[in-house]
Amino acid sequence: MNSICIPALAVAIACGLSSAAQADSLRISAADFAKDPARVAALRAGIANMRTSNQANPLSAQFRTSFNYWANTHGYFGTGGNATNLPNYIAYRMPQCLAILSQAQCDAYYQPMHTSTVPADGFTQNVWGTCQHGNLNFLPWHRMMLYFYERTVRKYVGADYALPYWDYYQEKAANGQGLALPALVRGPQTGSLYDPFRTPGLNENTSAIDPDNASAAQAFKFNDFTQFSNQLQGQPHGVMHCAVGQNCALPNMGFVPIAGLDPVFYMHHANIDRLWQCWLNRKAAGQPITLEWAKKSLGMPDSWYSTSYTFADENGAQVSMTIADVFTPGKIPVRYANETQCEGQDPFMSTKAKTAQASLFKTNHQPVSSNKAVRLMGVSQKVSLDPQTATLMQSSEKLNLLSQSPGQTFLVLDDVKMIGAPHLTYKIYLSSEKNPDHQVYVATINFFGVLDHDHGGHAAHTGHLGQLVYQVSDQVQQLGVAATDLTVQFVATDLTTNKVEEKTLETGLAIGQVRLESGTN
Repeated sequence: MNSICIPALAVAIACGLSSAAQADSLRISAADFAKDPARVAALRAGIANMRTSNQANPLSAQFRTSFNYWANTHGYFGTGGNATNLPNYIAYRMPQCLAILSQAQCDAYYQPMHTSTVPADGFTQNVWGTCQHGNLNFLPWHRMMLYFYERTVRKYVGADYALPYWDYYQEKAANGQGLALPALVRGPQTGSLYDPFRTPGLNENTSAIDPDNASAAQAFKFNDFTQFSNQLQGQPHGVMHCAVGQNCALPNMGFVPIAGLDPVFYMHHANIDRLWQCWLNRKAAGQPITLEWAKKSLGMPDSWYSTSYTFADENGAQVSMTIADVFTPGKIPVRYANETQCEGQDPFMSTKAKTAQASLFKTNHQPVSSNKAVRLMGVSQKVSLDPQTATLMQSSEKLNLLSQSPGQTFLVLDDVKMIGAPHLTYKIYLSSEKNPDHQVYVATINFFGVLDHDHGGHAAHTGHLGQLVYQVSDQVQQLGVAATDLTVQFVATDLTTNKVEEKTLETGLAIGQVRLESGTN
Protein backbone atom coordinates (compact mmCIF):
# COMPACT_ATOMS: atom_id res chain seq x y z
CA MET A 1 0.00 0.00 0.00
CA ASN A 2 1.38 3.44 -0.91
CA SER A 3 2.03 5.83 1.93
CA ILE A 4 2.27 9.58 1.57
CA CYS A 5 4.25 11.79 3.91
CA ILE A 6 4.72 15.43 2.94
CA PRO A 7 7.10 17.56 5.07
CA ALA A 8 5.31 20.46 6.74
CA LEU A 9 6.69 23.77 7.89
CA ALA A 10 7.67 24.17 11.54
CA VAL A 11 5.87 21.01 12.63
CA ALA A 12 7.43 17.77 13.76
CA ILE A 13 6.19 14.91 11.60
CA ALA A 14 5.80 11.33 12.59
CA CYS A 15 4.81 9.58 9.40
CA GLY A 16 5.17 6.21 11.00
CA LEU A 17 2.60 7.00 13.70
CA SER A 18 -0.51 4.85 13.42
CA SER A 19 -3.65 6.57 12.20
CA ALA A 20 -5.49 5.48 15.34
CA ALA A 21 -2.91 7.22 17.54
CA GLN A 22 -2.97 10.35 15.37
CA ALA A 23 -6.74 10.63 15.22
CA ASP A 24 -7.25 11.54 18.87
CA SER A 25 -6.02 15.13 18.42
CA LEU A 26 -8.16 17.88 19.90
CA ARG A 27 -10.14 19.97 17.41
CA ILE A 28 -10.00 23.64 18.34
CA SER A 29 -11.73 26.68 16.86
CA ALA A 30 -10.33 28.33 13.75
CA ALA A 31 -9.89 31.53 15.77
CA ASP A 32 -7.69 29.75 18.30
CA PHE A 33 -5.88 27.79 15.57
CA ALA A 34 -4.95 31.09 13.89
CA LYS A 35 -3.08 32.25 17.01
CA ASP A 36 -0.25 29.78 16.31
CA PRO A 37 1.76 31.00 13.27
CA ALA A 38 3.73 27.75 12.95
CA ARG A 39 0.55 25.69 12.93
CA VAL A 40 -1.04 28.00 10.35
CA ALA A 41 2.04 27.85 8.10
CA ALA A 42 2.06 24.06 8.30
CA LEU A 43 -1.62 23.84 7.35
CA ARG A 44 -1.18 26.20 4.39
CA ALA A 45 1.80 24.16 3.16
CA GLY A 46 -0.06 20.90 3.63
CA ILE A 47 -3.17 22.02 1.73
CA ALA A 48 -0.93 23.44 -1.01
CA ASN A 49 0.64 20.00 -1.41
CA MET A 50 -2.81 18.39 -1.44
CA ARG A 51 -3.68 20.76 -4.27
CA THR A 52 -0.51 19.74 -6.12
CA SER A 53 -1.73 16.15 -5.92
CA ASN A 54 -4.71 17.24 -8.04
CA GLN A 55 -2.33 16.77 -10.99
CA ALA A 56 -1.37 13.19 -10.10
CA ASN A 57 -2.40 10.23 -12.23
CA PRO A 58 -6.17 9.87 -11.70
CA LEU A 59 -5.71 6.14 -11.12
CA SER A 60 -3.03 6.62 -8.47
CA ALA A 61 -3.29 6.49 -4.70
CA GLN A 62 -1.75 9.97 -4.56
CA PHE A 63 -4.64 11.42 -6.58
CA ARG A 64 -7.07 9.86 -4.13
CA THR A 65 -5.49 12.00 -1.39
CA SER A 66 -5.74 15.22 -3.42
CA PHE A 67 -7.82 18.24 -2.47
CA ASN A 68 -10.06 17.92 -5.54
CA TYR A 69 -10.69 14.24 -4.86
CA TRP A 70 -12.01 15.17 -1.44
CA ALA A 71 -14.14 17.99 -2.83
CA ASN A 72 -15.62 15.53 -5.32
CA THR A 73 -16.39 13.09 -2.51
CA HIS A 74 -19.02 15.58 -1.39
CA GLY A 75 -20.28 16.36 -4.89
CA TYR A 76 -19.13 17.03 -8.44
CA PHE A 77 -20.16 18.11 -11.92
CA GLY A 78 -19.80 15.46 -14.59
CA THR A 79 -21.39 12.16 -15.53
CA GLY A 80 -22.26 9.08 -13.54
CA GLY A 81 -24.91 8.12 -11.05
CA ASN A 82 -23.89 10.66 -8.42
CA ALA A 83 -22.96 13.54 -10.74
CA THR A 84 -24.68 16.86 -11.41
CA ASN A 85 -25.07 18.06 -15.01
CA LEU A 86 -23.12 21.32 -15.29
CA PRO A 87 -24.86 23.00 -18.29
CA ASN A 88 -28.30 22.37 -16.81
CA TYR A 89 -27.13 23.63 -13.43
CA ILE A 90 -25.76 26.87 -14.86
CA ALA A 91 -28.91 27.48 -16.91
CA TYR A 92 -31.03 27.16 -13.79
CA ARG A 93 -28.77 29.10 -11.44
CA MET A 94 -27.58 31.96 -13.65
CA PRO A 95 -30.80 34.03 -13.26
CA GLN A 96 -30.15 34.07 -9.50
CA CYS A 97 -26.70 35.51 -10.08
CA LEU A 98 -27.82 38.07 -12.64
CA ALA A 99 -30.34 39.40 -10.13
CA ILE A 100 -27.48 40.56 -7.90
CA LEU A 101 -24.40 40.93 -10.13
CA SER A 102 -23.51 41.94 -13.67
CA GLN A 103 -23.08 39.44 -16.49
CA ALA A 104 -19.30 39.89 -16.33
CA GLN A 105 -19.25 39.27 -12.58
CA CYS A 106 -21.47 36.19 -12.90
CA ASP A 107 -19.25 34.84 -15.65
CA ALA A 108 -16.23 35.31 -13.39
CA TYR A 109 -17.93 33.13 -10.77
CA TYR A 110 -19.47 30.54 -13.07
CA GLN A 111 -16.93 30.02 -15.86
CA PRO A 112 -14.30 28.31 -13.64
CA MET A 113 -16.79 25.54 -12.82
CA HIS A 114 -15.86 22.37 -14.69
CA THR A 115 -16.77 18.72 -15.05
CA SER A 116 -14.81 15.81 -13.59
CA THR A 117 -14.39 12.30 -14.92
CA VAL A 118 -14.71 9.50 -12.38
CA PRO A 119 -11.44 7.48 -12.33
CA ALA A 120 -11.96 3.86 -13.37
CA ASP A 121 -10.13 2.58 -10.28
CA GLY A 122 -12.84 0.17 -9.17
CA PHE A 123 -14.32 2.11 -6.27
CA THR A 124 -14.32 5.90 -6.76
CA GLN A 125 -17.72 5.64 -8.46
CA ASN A 126 -18.99 4.69 -4.98
CA VAL A 127 -17.15 7.57 -3.28
CA TRP A 128 -17.72 10.73 -5.28
CA GLY A 129 -20.96 12.63 -4.88
CA THR A 130 -22.22 10.55 -1.97
CA CYS A 131 -22.94 13.40 0.46
CA GLN A 132 -26.20 13.05 2.35
CA HIS A 133 -28.61 15.97 2.58
CA GLY A 134 -32.33 16.07 3.18
CA ASN A 135 -32.33 12.84 5.18
CA LEU A 136 -31.31 11.48 8.56
CA ASN A 137 -27.97 10.19 7.28
CA PHE A 138 -26.75 13.80 7.03
CA LEU A 139 -24.97 13.97 10.40
CA PRO A 140 -23.34 10.50 10.45
CA TRP A 141 -22.18 10.72 6.81
CA HIS A 142 -20.51 14.07 7.36
CA ARG A 143 -18.87 12.81 10.57
CA MET A 144 -17.35 9.93 8.58
CA MET A 145 -16.28 12.29 5.81
CA LEU A 146 -14.56 14.67 8.24
CA TYR A 147 -12.76 11.80 9.95
CA PHE A 148 -11.15 10.47 6.77
CA TYR A 149 -10.52 13.97 5.39
CA GLU A 150 -8.75 14.94 8.62
CA ARG A 151 -6.58 11.83 8.46
CA THR A 152 -5.65 12.66 4.87
CA VAL A 153 -4.75 16.27 5.67
CA ARG A 154 -2.70 15.02 8.63
CA LYS A 155 -0.51 13.02 6.24
CA TYR A 156 0.37 16.28 4.51
CA VAL A 157 0.54 18.57 7.55
CA GLY A 158 1.88 16.59 10.49
CA ALA A 159 0.99 14.15 13.23
CA ASP A 160 -0.38 16.79 15.60
CA TYR A 161 -2.88 18.22 13.09
CA ALA A 162 -6.58 18.28 13.94
CA LEU A 163 -9.29 19.91 11.86
CA PRO A 164 -10.22 23.39 13.17
CA TYR A 165 -13.91 24.28 13.45
CA TRP A 166 -15.55 27.57 12.51
CA ASP A 167 -17.07 28.84 15.74
CA TYR A 168 -19.19 31.46 14.02
CA TYR A 169 -19.56 33.86 16.91
CA GLN A 170 -15.81 34.01 17.54
CA GLU A 171 -15.21 35.64 14.15
CA LYS A 172 -16.40 39.27 14.29
CA ALA A 173 -16.80 41.45 11.21
CA ALA A 174 -14.95 44.74 10.88
CA ASN A 175 -18.20 46.72 11.13
CA GLY A 176 -18.86 45.31 14.58
CA GLN A 177 -22.41 44.40 13.57
CA GLY A 178 -22.01 40.92 12.17
CA LEU A 179 -19.88 37.85 11.62
CA ALA A 180 -16.85 37.26 9.43
CA LEU A 181 -15.24 34.34 7.71
CA PRO A 182 -12.47 32.79 9.81
CA ALA A 183 -9.35 34.93 9.59
CA LEU A 184 -7.60 31.63 8.85
CA VAL A 185 -9.13 31.53 5.34
CA ARG A 186 -9.88 35.19 4.62
CA GLY A 187 -7.89 37.06 1.97
CA PRO A 188 -5.24 36.07 -0.61
CA GLN A 189 -2.55 36.10 2.08
CA THR A 190 -4.06 32.87 3.43
CA GLY A 191 -2.59 31.08 0.42
CA SER A 192 -3.98 27.60 -0.16
CA LEU A 193 -6.85 28.28 2.28
CA TYR A 194 -8.17 31.15 0.16
CA ASP A 195 -11.17 30.85 -2.15
CA PRO A 196 -12.06 33.85 -4.34
CA PHE A 197 -15.57 32.53 -5.00
CA ARG A 198 -17.41 33.83 -1.94
CA THR A 199 -20.03 36.48 -1.25
CA PRO A 200 -18.52 39.79 -2.40
CA GLY A 201 -16.82 41.58 0.47
CA LEU A 202 -16.40 38.59 2.79
CA ASN A 203 -12.79 37.96 1.81
CA GLU A 204 -11.98 41.62 2.32
CA ASN A 205 -14.06 41.78 5.52
CA THR A 206 -15.98 44.72 4.07
CA SER A 207 -19.29 42.89 4.26
CA ALA A 208 -20.67 40.97 7.22
CA ILE A 209 -22.77 37.87 7.76
CA ASP A 210 -26.01 38.44 9.70
CA PRO A 211 -25.37 36.84 13.12
CA ASP A 212 -28.88 35.36 13.22
CA ASN A 213 -27.80 32.99 10.42
CA ALA A 214 -25.45 31.19 12.81
CA SER A 215 -28.09 30.42 15.42
CA ALA A 216 -28.56 26.77 16.37
CA ALA A 217 -31.29 27.69 18.87
CA GLN A 218 -34.09 25.97 16.96
CA ALA A 219 -32.16 22.69 16.72
CA PHE A 220 -31.39 22.61 20.43
CA LYS A 221 -35.05 23.08 21.31
CA PHE A 222 -35.68 19.50 20.16
CA ASN A 223 -34.75 16.43 22.18
CA ASP A 224 -35.83 14.11 19.35
CA PHE A 225 -33.01 13.14 16.95
CA THR A 226 -35.16 13.41 13.83
CA GLN A 227 -36.27 16.95 14.61
CA PHE A 228 -32.82 18.01 15.84
CA SER A 229 -31.13 16.70 12.70
CA ASN A 230 -33.65 18.35 10.38
CA GLN A 231 -33.39 21.68 12.17
CA LEU A 232 -29.59 21.69 12.37
CA GLN A 233 -29.33 20.77 8.70
CA GLY A 234 -31.37 23.84 7.84
CA GLN A 235 -29.81 26.28 10.30
CA PRO A 236 -27.02 26.99 10.86
CA HIS A 237 -25.75 24.43 8.33
CA GLY A 238 -27.65 25.41 5.20
CA VAL A 239 -28.06 29.08 6.03
CA MET A 240 -24.32 29.54 6.62
CA HIS A 241 -23.56 27.77 3.33
CA CYS A 242 -25.81 30.31 1.63
CA ALA A 243 -24.28 33.19 3.60
CA VAL A 244 -20.85 32.38 2.13
CA GLY A 245 -22.35 31.76 -1.34
CA GLN A 246 -24.60 34.86 -1.64
CA ASN A 247 -27.89 33.22 -0.70
CA CYS A 248 -26.81 30.10 -2.62
CA ALA A 249 -26.66 32.05 -5.89
CA LEU A 250 -22.85 31.81 -6.06
CA PRO A 251 -20.22 29.08 -5.93
CA ASN A 252 -18.43 27.49 -4.24
CA MET A 253 -20.03 27.18 -0.80
CA GLY A 254 -23.46 28.01 -2.18
CA PHE A 255 -23.57 25.01 -4.53
CA VAL A 256 -23.74 21.46 -3.17
CA PRO A 257 -21.74 19.88 -6.03
CA ILE A 258 -18.66 22.08 -5.46
CA ALA A 259 -18.96 23.31 -1.86
CA GLY A 260 -15.96 21.17 -0.89
CA LEU A 261 -13.67 23.26 -3.10
CA ASP A 262 -13.68 25.97 -0.44
CA PRO A 263 -11.40 25.11 2.52
CA VAL A 264 -13.86 26.79 4.89
CA PHE A 265 -16.36 24.03 4.02
CA TYR A 266 -14.51 21.55 6.26
CA MET A 267 -14.27 24.04 9.14
CA HIS A 268 -17.97 24.78 8.78
CA HIS A 269 -18.88 21.09 8.88
CA ALA A 270 -16.55 20.50 11.81
CA ASN A 271 -18.63 23.03 13.73
CA ILE A 272 -21.88 21.36 12.67
CA ASP A 273 -20.41 18.07 13.90
CA ARG A 274 -19.41 19.76 17.17
CA LEU A 275 -22.96 21.01 17.65
CA TRP A 276 -24.19 17.45 17.15
CA GLN A 277 -21.71 16.23 19.75
CA CYS A 278 -22.98 18.87 22.17
CA TRP A 279 -26.53 17.65 21.63
CA LEU A 280 -25.49 14.00 22.09
CA ASN A 281 -23.66 14.87 25.30
CA ARG A 282 -26.70 16.70 26.63
CA LYS A 283 -29.03 13.85 25.72
CA ALA A 284 -26.71 11.21 27.20
CA ALA A 285 -26.48 13.18 30.46
CA GLY A 286 -23.24 11.50 31.51
CA GLN A 287 -23.95 8.05 30.08
CA PRO A 288 -21.35 6.65 27.69
CA ILE A 289 -22.35 7.28 24.08
CA THR A 290 -22.23 3.77 22.67
CA LEU A 291 -24.06 1.87 19.97
CA GLU A 292 -26.28 0.33 22.62
CA TRP A 293 -27.09 3.80 23.99
CA ALA A 294 -27.81 5.15 20.50
CA LYS A 295 -30.22 2.32 19.68
CA LYS A 296 -32.11 2.98 22.90
CA SER A 297 -32.10 6.77 22.64
CA LEU A 298 -32.27 7.99 19.04
CA GLY A 299 -35.45 6.26 17.88
CA MET A 300 -33.88 5.02 14.65
CA PRO A 301 -34.50 1.53 13.16
CA ASP A 302 -31.75 -1.11 13.27
CA SER A 303 -31.48 -0.92 9.47
CA TRP A 304 -30.25 2.70 9.78
CA TYR A 305 -27.18 1.61 11.70
CA SER A 306 -26.17 -0.90 9.01
CA THR A 307 -26.07 1.80 6.30
CA SER A 308 -22.54 1.80 4.85
CA TYR A 309 -20.53 4.40 2.91
CA THR A 310 -17.23 4.17 1.03
CA PHE A 311 -14.32 6.63 1.22
CA ALA A 312 -10.65 6.83 0.36
CA ASP A 313 -8.35 6.94 3.39
CA GLU A 314 -5.10 8.85 3.92
CA ASN A 315 -3.23 6.28 1.83
CA GLY A 316 -5.71 6.45 -1.04
CA ALA A 317 -7.06 3.02 -0.15
CA GLN A 318 -10.72 2.03 -0.16
CA VAL A 319 -12.40 2.04 3.25
CA SER A 320 -15.99 1.62 4.34
CA MET A 321 -17.82 2.64 7.48
CA THR A 322 -21.33 2.10 8.79
CA ILE A 323 -23.49 4.41 10.86
CA ALA A 324 -23.10 1.85 13.66
CA ASP A 325 -19.35 2.60 13.60
CA VAL A 326 -20.09 6.27 14.30
CA PHE A 327 -21.46 5.23 17.71
CA THR A 328 -18.83 2.56 18.43
CA PRO A 329 -16.19 3.87 20.85
CA GLY A 330 -12.75 4.06 19.26
CA LYS A 331 -13.94 4.01 15.65
CA ILE A 332 -13.98 7.81 15.30
CA PRO A 333 -12.05 9.23 18.28
CA VAL A 334 -13.07 12.86 17.78
CA ARG A 335 -12.76 15.47 20.53
CA TYR A 336 -13.65 19.17 20.44
CA ALA A 337 -12.31 21.96 22.64
CA ASN A 338 -15.90 22.93 23.42
CA GLU A 339 -18.56 20.27 23.15
CA THR A 340 -20.68 21.06 26.18
CA GLN A 341 -21.61 24.75 25.85
CA CYS A 342 -22.99 25.02 22.33
CA GLU A 343 -26.24 26.71 23.30
CA GLY A 344 -24.55 29.90 24.43
CA GLN A 345 -26.47 33.07 23.59
CA ASP A 346 -25.65 34.95 20.44
CA PRO A 347 -23.39 37.76 21.79
CA PHE A 348 -25.15 40.20 19.47
CA MET A 349 -28.52 39.31 21.01
CA SER A 350 -28.03 41.41 24.14
CA THR A 351 -28.64 44.59 22.16
CA LYS A 352 -31.81 43.19 20.59
CA ALA A 353 -33.42 41.20 23.39
CA LYS A 354 -36.57 42.50 25.02
CA THR A 355 -37.59 42.01 28.61
CA ALA A 356 -40.02 39.10 28.95
CA GLN A 357 -43.54 40.05 29.96
CA ALA A 358 -46.16 38.16 31.89
CA SER A 359 -47.60 35.72 29.40
CA LEU A 360 -51.19 35.96 28.27
CA PHE A 361 -50.69 33.08 25.88
CA LYS A 362 -52.80 30.00 26.47
CA THR A 363 -51.35 26.69 25.43
CA ASN A 364 -54.76 25.13 24.89
CA HIS A 365 -55.82 27.68 22.29
CA GLN A 366 -57.59 26.76 19.08
CA PRO A 367 -55.05 26.56 16.21
CA VAL A 368 -54.64 29.92 14.51
CA SER A 369 -53.71 30.37 10.88
CA SER A 370 -53.26 32.79 8.03
CA ASN A 371 -56.25 30.95 6.52
CA LYS A 372 -54.77 31.62 3.10
CA ALA A 373 -51.71 30.99 1.01
CA VAL A 374 -48.84 33.43 1.38
CA ARG A 375 -46.45 34.48 -1.38
CA LEU A 376 -43.13 36.11 -0.55
CA MET A 377 -41.88 37.82 -3.69
CA GLY A 378 -39.00 40.08 -2.65
CA VAL A 379 -40.98 42.25 -0.23
CA SER A 380 -41.24 41.81 3.54
CA GLN A 381 -44.70 40.85 4.70
CA LYS A 382 -46.76 40.72 7.90
CA VAL A 383 -49.22 37.86 8.26
CA SER A 384 -51.99 38.02 10.87
CA LEU A 385 -53.16 34.84 12.58
CA ASP A 386 -56.85 34.13 13.20
CA PRO A 387 -58.78 31.04 14.34
CA GLN A 388 -58.18 28.39 11.72
CA THR A 389 -61.08 27.79 9.35
CA ALA A 390 -62.71 24.38 9.28
CA THR A 391 -61.57 23.73 5.71
CA LEU A 392 -57.90 24.31 6.50
CA MET A 393 -58.24 22.50 9.82
CA GLN A 394 -59.29 19.35 7.99
CA SER A 395 -56.57 19.64 5.37
CA SER A 396 -53.73 20.11 7.86
CA GLU A 397 -52.68 17.18 10.00
CA LYS A 398 -52.38 17.70 13.71
CA LEU A 399 -48.70 17.99 14.62
CA ASN A 400 -47.40 14.74 16.06
CA LEU A 401 -44.90 16.89 17.94
CA LEU A 402 -47.71 18.11 20.18
CA SER A 403 -48.09 14.71 21.82
CA GLN A 404 -44.31 14.52 22.30
CA SER A 405 -44.04 18.06 23.68
CA PRO A 406 -47.03 18.92 25.87
CA GLY A 407 -47.32 22.62 26.59
CA GLN A 408 -45.10 23.58 23.65
CA THR A 409 -46.03 25.88 20.80
CA PHE A 410 -45.01 25.39 17.16
CA LEU A 411 -45.05 27.72 14.19
CA VAL A 412 -45.76 25.73 11.02
CA LEU A 413 -45.30 26.76 7.41
CA ASP A 414 -47.20 24.29 5.25
CA ASP A 415 -46.31 23.27 1.69
CA VAL A 416 -43.42 25.69 1.14
CA LYS A 417 -42.23 25.91 -2.46
CA MET A 418 -39.68 28.05 -4.25
CA ILE A 419 -40.91 30.06 -7.21
CA GLY A 420 -38.03 30.13 -9.66
CA ALA A 421 -34.57 30.57 -8.16
CA PRO A 422 -34.83 33.34 -5.54
CA HIS A 423 -31.83 35.52 -4.71
CA LEU A 424 -33.40 36.64 -1.43
CA THR A 425 -34.59 34.58 1.50
CA TYR A 426 -36.61 35.53 4.57
CA LYS A 427 -36.08 35.90 8.29
CA ILE A 428 -39.08 34.90 10.40
CA TYR A 429 -40.18 36.95 13.40
CA LEU A 430 -43.13 36.86 15.75
CA SER A 431 -44.66 40.10 16.96
CA SER A 432 -47.92 41.36 18.39
CA GLU A 433 -50.61 43.03 16.27
CA LYS A 434 -50.58 46.10 18.49
CA ASN A 435 -46.80 46.45 18.71
CA PRO A 436 -45.26 45.14 15.47
CA ASP A 437 -41.89 46.78 16.25
CA HIS A 438 -41.46 44.41 19.20
CA GLN A 439 -40.13 41.49 17.17
CA VAL A 440 -38.65 38.21 18.37
CA TYR A 441 -36.54 36.23 15.94
CA VAL A 442 -37.51 32.64 15.07
CA ALA A 443 -35.37 31.40 12.17
CA THR A 444 -34.17 32.07 8.63
CA ILE A 445 -35.47 30.04 5.70
CA ASN A 446 -32.71 28.02 4.05
CA PHE A 447 -32.31 27.29 0.31
CA PHE A 448 -29.08 25.22 0.36
CA GLY A 449 -29.37 22.15 -1.83
CA VAL A 450 -33.05 22.68 -2.58
CA LEU A 451 -32.46 23.36 -6.27
CA ASP A 452 -29.78 20.73 -6.82
CA HIS A 453 -30.15 17.52 -8.80
CA ASP A 454 -31.49 14.41 -7.17
CA HIS A 455 -28.39 12.44 -6.24
CA GLY A 456 -27.00 11.32 -2.93
CA GLY A 457 -30.24 12.31 -1.21
CA HIS A 458 -30.45 15.86 -2.59
CA ALA A 459 -33.73 17.37 -3.67
CA ALA A 460 -34.38 17.71 -7.39
CA HIS A 461 -35.26 20.92 -9.24
CA THR A 462 -38.76 20.99 -7.75
CA GLY A 463 -37.81 23.71 -5.28
CA HIS A 464 -40.07 22.01 -2.74
CA LEU A 465 -39.13 22.68 0.90
CA GLY A 466 -42.19 20.87 2.28
CA GLN A 467 -43.41 21.63 5.80
CA LEU A 468 -41.21 23.83 8.00
CA VAL A 469 -41.76 23.56 11.76
CA TYR A 470 -40.31 25.83 14.46
CA GLN A 471 -40.67 25.58 18.23
CA VAL A 472 -41.64 29.07 19.42
CA SER A 473 -42.70 28.62 23.05
CA ASP A 474 -40.08 31.07 24.30
CA GLN A 475 -41.00 33.66 21.71
CA VAL A 476 -44.72 33.68 22.45
CA GLN A 477 -44.04 33.76 26.19
CA GLN A 478 -41.78 36.75 25.65
CA LEU A 479 -44.40 38.60 23.64
CA GLY A 480 -47.07 37.90 26.23
CA VAL A 481 -50.12 38.18 23.95
CA ALA A 482 -53.05 35.98 23.04
CA ALA A 483 -52.72 33.67 20.04
CA THR A 484 -55.08 35.71 17.88
CA ASP A 485 -53.00 38.84 18.58
CA LEU A 486 -49.85 37.36 17.05
CA THR A 487 -48.36 38.38 13.72
CA VAL A 488 -45.76 36.48 11.73
CA GLN A 489 -43.33 38.76 9.94
CA PHE A 490 -41.26 37.63 6.96
CA VAL A 491 -38.35 40.01 6.38
CA ALA A 492 -36.40 39.81 3.12
CA THR A 493 -32.65 39.27 3.54
CA ASP A 494 -29.56 38.47 1.48
CA LEU A 495 -28.01 36.95 4.66
CA THR A 496 -25.62 39.86 5.17
CA THR A 497 -26.12 42.71 7.63
CA ASN A 498 -27.03 44.99 4.70
CA LYS A 499 -30.61 46.12 4.29
CA VAL A 500 -31.85 44.76 0.97
CA GLU A 501 -33.68 46.74 -1.66
CA GLU A 502 -37.26 45.55 -1.49
CA LYS A 503 -39.24 45.35 -4.71
CA THR A 504 -41.68 42.86 -6.16
CA LEU A 505 -39.83 40.07 -7.93
CA GLU A 506 -40.75 37.18 -10.20
CA THR A 507 -38.99 34.73 -7.88
CA GLY A 508 -39.78 33.94 -4.28
CA LEU A 509 -41.64 31.54 -2.02
CA ALA A 510 -45.16 30.17 -1.89
CA ILE A 511 -46.51 28.98 1.49
CA GLY A 512 -49.72 26.98 1.67
CA GLN A 513 -50.63 28.45 5.06
CA VAL A 514 -48.95 29.81 8.18
CA ARG A 515 -50.31 28.39 11.44
CA LEU A 516 -49.61 28.16 15.14
CA GLU A 517 -50.42 25.12 17.26
CA SER A 518 -49.92 24.42 20.94
CA GLY A 519 -50.24 21.28 23.02
CA THR A 520 -52.07 21.23 26.33
CA ASN A 521 -50.07 21.27 29.54
